Amino acid sequence: MIAITRSKCGIPISDIFFANKVEEGSPETPLCFFQQTATRHPNFKPVQTSAIDLTAPLEEISAPISKNTRYKIQRAEREGFTPRLVINPTAEEGSLYAHYYDTFAKHKGLPPCNRAKLRALSTSSALLLSSIADTEGNLLSAHAYVKDDSVGRVRLLYSASHYRSMDDSGERNKVGRANRLLHWYEILTLKNLGFTLYDLGGIPLDSTDQAKNAIARFKLEFGGRLLVEYSGLLPTNLFGKIILPIARRRL
Repeated sequence: MIAITRSKCGIPISDIFFANKVEEGSPETPLCFFQQTATRHPNFKPVQTSAIDLTAPLEEISAPISKNTRYKIQRAEREGFTPRLVINPTAEEGSLYAHYYDTFAKHKGLPPCNRAKLRALSTSSALLLSSIADTEGNLLSAHAYVKDDSVGRVRLLYSASHYRSMDDSGERNKVGRANRLLHWYEILTLKNLGFTLYDLGGIPLDSTDQAKNAIARFKLEFGGRLLVEYSGLLPTNLFGKIILPIARRRL
């Protein structure tokens, strides 16, 4: 389990990842945001992710990967892209990632990353960053993960790509190949480091959003199993109960 404290609109909030059971948080933070708990709670919603068991033999991990993804990974390797993984990034590295992601998000019309959460994760040694560059050193894609060393789990938090390339189909395909190679490199490296679960993040349970469905299809190309857990917000004191309806809409 990972527990961090951050501030949203001046209000301290506890983020709790991967809890086996729901326990009341510290009253010093009026709200606790439980993310992907194993235990069902009446005030939580089910969330679905795609997870790969890194304890399985490498042959079993690679076998379900789609033929198309396998080809693109192999081509990216031949193209000489350079992946990099940082297990315990510094605050400066976290800030650089946030800047890269925010530029990508602005181009795509997405909200900026939660810098307070990244800083809190970094301070708690619960942040993992990765990136991949072409042969000229141009950054093509970068990921940020929540890392729980106690159970050996990593969970994709943010993924950003080389935003300047998105209007050119050839460059988009190049970035797509690089991104797939980066995921495969993460799987191999984290397995070798003794991590047990590689969580690719949200898979919509029921969505008519075509963009979300496209991202889900991309994640499922790696052959992970679908995992349903539960997420939700709980108050820890009277102030938390008062602001809970507003916080649920904003968080």
